[in-house]
Amino acid sequence: MKKINDNNGRLLAFHISFSSISEEKNFVTSNDLDFQVASFNLKKETVIEKHYHPTQERLINTTHEVIVILDGTIEVSIYDTELNIVDKITASRGDTVALFSGGHGIKVIEDCKLIETKQGPFIEEIDKVRF
Repeated sequence: MKKINDNNGRLLAFHISFSSISEEKNFVTSNDLDFQVASFNLKKETVIEKHYHPTQERLINTTHEVIVILDGTIEVSIYDTELNIVDKITASRGDTVALFSGGHGIKVIEDCKLIETKQGPFIEEIDKVRF
């Protein structure tokens, strides 16, 4: 797992490579963030107790994204909040990239299938600024 921060220590992204998932349960984010990300390495017949998440009123000021690569390879460029390049991640089949602040760009290296998750509702005209 790779954690990427800007020069001020602000969390920009996590890259969880498939091969790094070895712990039974590993929450990579702290509980105070707007979005929680964890990796699990569970054994056969493990049971996660049935549960639900009750309705909570939350104030969320940012949009975070999580990308799970199902197949292929992408390169993700990570930018700080001043839009300066900080790092580039190559992510392949089974990897997960969680994006928290700053900017990002994605280049497809090999034909790719992926799943993207982010908070909603999403209004592209106000929730996405291209640079």
